[in-house]
Amino acid sequence: MTDWLSRMAPLAEEDAPAMYDLMQEMFAHLPDPRWYYGSTLEELAEQARMGHAVGIWEGSRLVAMNILVPAREAHHGGYAARLGIDDPDSLNYEDVIVAPDFQRRGIQRAFLDRARGMGYRTIYATVDPDNIPSLSSFEKAGYVQLRRQNTYDGRPRVFLRYTAE
Repeated sequence: MTDWLSRMAPLAEEDAPAMYDLMQEMFAHLPDPRWYYGSTLEELAEQARMGHAVGIWEGSRLVAMNILVPAREAHHGGYAARLGIDDPDSLNYEDVIVAPDFQRRGIQRAFLDRARGMGYRTIYATVDPDNIPSLSSFEKAGYVQLRRQNTYDGRPRVFLRYTAE
């Protein structure tokens, strides 16, 4: 079994085109494009510049990436704030993208493990309610569904929270 945690590397601003290409590849393979709310090239570059993005490379190809943003640095104030919860020291699990040919190999689980290991007491995430594979992955990692709420451009999202013991 591959040790995905050891293969994760910080992504830099100049990696934004590879991040964007990976996102587009994932979009092309989604059963329903509403499952994922995409980012612009500029937004991806900003997340990398701020040190929020890590990726896994297979040679020169980015095959997976994850963006984790402390609530205090989130442009939207953090997922907890969107829910009316006062939790400014939480972490937002904002993006996880795995190339279709690398899915079902434990990469998302490794990203979830990395998030839990960052020292935050609470981590929040959102998932489309019809994206059962992603919801299941979060729930297996100990995340609990808090609420279903429309967000972004009116799309329904399930908000989840992980609380460290």
